[in-house]
Amino acid sequence: MNYSNPVSIIVASVMVTILSLKIKDDCYYCFLGMFFIGLILFIFGIVKY
Repeated sequence: MNYSNPVSIIVASVMVTILSLKIKDDCYYCFLGMFFIGLILFIFGIVKY
């Protein structure tokens, strides 16, 4: 898989965001970190697209 593909970056960001929502109850700061990483990856994918 080509990781520089914008679509794969967007899909990865969505997966990270969904995973962060699943761990929200266990670790709030882990949720915030993963959520912002997913958001940054999503914006990067949109800009690159």
